[in-house]
Amino acid sequence: MTGTVNQIEWAEQIKIRVSAEFDRVARALASAASKQVEEDRVDTLAVIAILEDKRAAVMGKDEAGYFIHDWQELSDQVRRMIAQDPRYKKIKINKELAKRISEINPNWRLNSMLKIRPLSDRIVVKRIAEQETLRSGIIIPDSAQEKPQEAEVIAVGLGKRMEDGKVIPVDVKVGDRIVFGKYSSSDIKLDGEEYLIMREDEILGVMEQKPTTAKQAG
Repeated sequence: MTGTVNQIEWAEQIKIRVSAEFDRVARALASAASKQVEEDRVDTLAVIAILEDKRAAVMGKDEAGYFIHDWQELSDQVRRMIAQDPRYKKIKINKELAKRISEINPNWRLNSMLKIRPLSDRIVVKRIAEQETLRSGIIIPDSAQEKPQEAEVIAVGLGKRMEDGKVIPVDVKVGDRIVFGKYSSSDIKLDGEEYLIMREDEILGVMEQKPTTAKQAG
């Protein structure tokens, strides 16, 4: 390290505290990441990567005056360095953009996970299959069953565009369990998984809760 003997000794002590400050902020970010959902955790891990770049740059300095002038009093320099980084600003912009898109189309994240985006009032669903079914006390294996006509909604289009240009949003959402006709939909296969594409008007109903008619009749 360059500087006078006294400056170097002083700077080395400061440098130890600076390293500890980077450790403190890194631990706080890592703790936050461990509690986040995946999409937020990816952003936080990217911030940690920025922090490590800043750490390497700071700890690589060999001028005693740099540490004495810039780091003698620790406040929140590490977080400020991260916040001023163009990469961090881009992460913040992308998060704000994602928030605004989610307000318009809450299903956009799930839609983007698939390699297909349903258009208009079409939806993508995945069949809900049971491993075995009881019929008159006989257990029937999968191979002998008819394909169930129930499915979970995986992705939805923006809605049907009317002649006046107005878009009517689809009346189901991702996660809904639906019932559909036997000959509705088109089969597709993505990454080894089977899905169905159908129009909204091919849906017979949305399963919200178990029927209570039989219970009331009793």
